[in-house]
Amino acid sequence: MKFSGELNVLDDREWDDNLRTLAESADGLFIWASTAIRFVRGVKGPRYRCFQNLVSNASSLKLDELYTTVLSHVSKWNEEDTKTLRNIFSLILFARRPLSDIEINEVLDVETDVTSDLLSYFRSLVRYEQGQPITIYHTSFYDYLISCEGKPWHVDPSVQRAYITSKCFERMGDFLKYNICNIPSNFVLNTDVPDIDDRVTTCIPPFLKYICCNWIHHLQDVSYSRELCSQLRSFVYNQLLFWFEVLSLTNTFNNHVGPSLLFTIEWVGNNDPELSSFLRDAYRQASTYSEPISKCVLQIYTSLLSLMKEESPMSIHYAKYAMFRIEYIGRKPRNDCIRTIQVQRGYVSACSFSPDGTRILSNSGPVVCVWDATGGELITGLLVAESDESDVLSAAYLPDGRYTIVASRNGIIRKWDILNNCLVWGRMMSDFQKEPTWALSVAFSPDRKSVVFGYNQGTIRVWDVDTGEQDGDWLEGHTYSVNCLSFSPNGEYLASGSEDTAIMIWDMDKRRALTGPLRRHTWGVRAVSFSPCGTNLASGSLDGTILVWNALTGEVLRVIKSAPKLWGLRWMSKRKVVTTKAAPKVFQVDRDIRRVSFSPDGSRFVSRSDSHDDVIQIWDASWSVEKTRIAFKEQRKINSISLSPSGRFIASGSREGSVYLWNVLTGELSKRLYLSSGVDSVVFSPINEDLIAFGSNDRTVQMWDVTRDEPVTIGNLSGWVTSVTFSPSDGKHIASGSSDDTIHIWDVNRRKLAVGPLTGHTDHVLSLAYSPDGTRLVSGSHDKTVRIWNSETGQLLSTLNGHSERVNSVAYSFDGSRIVSGSDDATILVWDAQSGQIVCGPITGDGGSVTSVCFSPDGNRILSGSGDKTARTPSRLFASSPTEDALPLGPKMGRSEYGHLTRSRMTLTGN
Repeated sequence: MKFSGELNVLDDREWDDNLRTLAESADGLFIWASTAIRFVRGVKGPRYRCFQNLVSNASSLKLDELYTTVLSHVSKWNEEDTKTLRNIFSLILFARRPLSDIEINEVLDVETDVTSDLLSYFRSLVRYEQGQPITIYHTSFYDYLISCEGKPWHVDPSVQRAYITSKCFERMGDFLKYNICNIPSNFVLNTDVPDIDDRVTTCIPPFLKYICCNWIHHLQDVSYSRELCSQLRSFVYNQLLFWFEVLSLTNTFNNHVGPSLLFTIEWVGNNDPELSSFLRDAYRQASTYSEPISKCVLQIYTSLLSLMKEESPMSIHYAKYAMFRIEYIGRKPRNDCIRTIQVQRGYVSACSFSPDGTRILSNSGPVVCVWDATGGELITGLLVAESDESDVLSAAYLPDGRYTIVASRNGIIRKWDILNNCLVWGRMMSDFQKEPTWALSVAFSPDRKSVVFGYNQGTIRVWDVDTGEQDGDWLEGHTYSVNCLSFSPNGEYLASGSEDTAIMIWDMDKRRALTGPLRRHTWGVRAVSFSPCGTNLASGSLDGTILVWNALTGEVLRVIKSAPKLWGLRWMSKRKVVTTKAAPKVFQVDRDIRRVSFSPDGSRFVSRSDSHDDVIQIWDASWSVEKTRIAFKEQRKINSISLSPSGRFIASGSREGSVYLWNVLTGELSKRLYLSSGVDSVVFSPINEDLIAFGSNDRTVQMWDVTRDEPVTIGNLSGWVTSVTFSPSDGKHIASGSSDDTIHIWDVNRRKLAVGPLTGHTDHVLSLAYSPDGTRLVSGSHDKTVRIWNSETGQLLSTLNGHSERVNSVAYSFDGSRIVSGSDDATILVWDAQSGQIVCGPITGDGGSVTSVCFSPDGNRILSGSGDKTARTPSRLFASSPTEDALPLGPKMGRSEYGHLTRSRMTLTGN
């Protein structure tokens, strides 16, 4: 700088002293010296004076203090600039790749030259050239910015990461739109569109591509919050398919759509079940149609929406964008197979999901492959052996998902870095080849520190993965080959299944048999798997049965008939053993299945087939056509039914004087209560499904604890009880309606009247329902009115007139904003719960009186029962809206067809 004239040095002796001082202050830190020099060079003014000031304080300046000096000198730090610069620094620090000043301006939605103007003062701290990616010179500046609390330039990671995530959703909302690149034809490949590159460059600028590919990473960086979840909901329900478009047009669909949706489901968790369900459906559809969508962007609207609209919540919601309509005659079968992966080389012996569910690991002969779980593309193939004698027996992910441990038949254990596709280490198990036996099965301990081999002579050996040495004695107990092995989740026990039809459970600490041999199978055991809790064990055999055992006692808890040639099974995550008869879900496959493995969340499983053209298939495990069919043959003249909060039981009340409890899983009768008079209404307690309230023709409200034989009386009335309902939040009150035209609210614990009687109706009260928050009560009456009451005071709030015959049924929507009513006038009306205005209807069916109505949990449907022996579900609410565009873009959109169920049987479907 001196020789180039950038510094005007007057005294050479002083110059030498100053340089010596700077060198001593740097204390060997190149970053200190380089930062100081860049700082002086970047000063817009007398540089030598700045140099002298820096030298005068240099002896006391540590690196952090040097950063403070630079930042204090180059800006006045007014409030607005401080906020903007903090946001700019945050993007430089937290972006998934270095961004240019132009991209930062667009992401933050600031004026064109803001970033370039501000960063021009900080060239000593960041590498900055206009239009080029911006980076910091040294990680110490990152550490300084996030730790300098109290300084105006302090970057709070949690606050700023949330801000960046929020801006991602905001900017996608601003820019994503239908057919973003104006593709002229629905049936042309992306690559065949004229000037496609120019279209993409013009319509999808770099900052938008960055956001579309990386918003999920920014979301993963922050904890769940209602504010961000609200923005996420808006994105999912309004721009999700437009986001699909950008990924397709930028050739990133298969790389990003699957992981993004899976990670989003994990981020939402149980905080918003409706959103999680919608996202799971979106993942399934994106996986199923990934091949056409990734190659032809408008297949989103021609294939996905048109073909899946009848069964996909996402396709139903976005139905207005479908380019044509398909009508199905009869019942359209659902294909549970999400993806088939064609394996080009070798025989696939096993496959499993990565810990995050985005990858599939398969081993085929000497090769281990990693596949994308969404699009099915091969990500990497790892050649781990060179001969048939060294085929891979098993491959397993380490918990971090980056590494895999591979065990070969020749006793070599290898650790592979999947990210970089390189071998980390490989070692031979000690004395492995000295034995005249060969390995048939292998299992890794949950911590991946031990590997266990099962041999053809019926023995089992354990090795330490890190040292390669045998760990403990041989495990002996089988008389023939050990076909399968499984560790308990805590690693304390090992289960083994053998061709001798026996199962053994071993204590791995004491290295001896804990239970067994267990002999109930009649053919060789080919699969064993511990339950997630570790107390039960499932086994599968060539005899066509699956047995569920108590792992500690050896007792058989359940026998399940399966297809012959069962070679593999795996417990579903977070599921309990149910010791009742239940029809299994059957997946139609055109080849024998040799291996199956569930995804971490249990929503999918991957299978390997026994066929000449070896394939891997990914299946949707969450859906079934029909769960249970209950015949109700033992009870006649049923007036009322109620589903328990858990969905496990149905209570039914009869005019002949009985209350029955039915098991939903099996369709079997669990318990019955006989009474002296008829029952018109039954309802489960919302907090204890052992408690059932019912109204009787003997003019009493009673409650039955199903663990006891007799009910107790809660209250007496002057008319027979036509309707009962529990308060929803605490179950402490029961509201009853009766033929004396009144409503009473009863205290359950004290068994006495709490509020009422509520008077106003001029004829029988036929139906009651609480609002979700429990503060309101709606009633339907023979007097043709719907009335809304304050449930705490009994005050009449509104009288709703609209029906011309008696009102048989009323219900609140799950968000409390709507009320639905059904009447003998053969109509359904939907009311605004606040204003009392009709917002939809009259909805009419085939002319029969409407006897029962309710909303679906997501608000997407109204289910109605009718006197014409049908049940209907109008799938689009607010049918009287004048235009499609007037409907809210949220989870309450749908279509307007009806589905029918006959009265001759009751079928429970769905989740």
